[in-house]
Amino acid sequence: MPVINHKTYIKVPLELVYKTISTSHGWNAWFTDDTSLEISSDGTGEIRLRWKNFGCENVNIEDGGKILEATPNKKFVFQWSPGEQFSTVTFTLEPYKDGTVVVLDETGYTYSEKDIKACIDCAVGWGEALTLLKIYLEHGIVYKQDL
Repeated sequence: MPVINHKTYIKVPLELVYKTISTSHGWNAWFTDDTSLEISSDGTGEIRLRWKNFGCENVNIEDGGKILEATPNKKFVFQWSPGEQFSTVTFTLEPYKDGTVVVLDETGYTYSEKDIKACIDCAVGWGEALTLLKIYLEHGIVYKQDL
């Protein structure tokens, strides 16, 4: 099965990284436009990622699904469906030197034509997203409007 793997170092405490990827305010600050996110006391919940006037086509995009795990300052796992079925995105946070290593994995794609295209698009997209997260958290720069 195709898998997406990314890793980046962000020179801020993991508590700040976790707060940014586990709240709607956090997502909307650096990446999305109108994301909603609710986490229950058991660490599960729902996430709806939303972008307005996205890309060259200037379209609205919405995707999301269940939050499978939200372990403060360690892991944030959710499902969404950019391909034929739900895939699972896992953010794992590891303390390192003066900051945090963010490991992103996405699994659940098949070898269908639609899933392979979605996997390739998302592999590129997550790489860009982690760069946006890094420049936002380290420098306060928001670049999403320019994409």
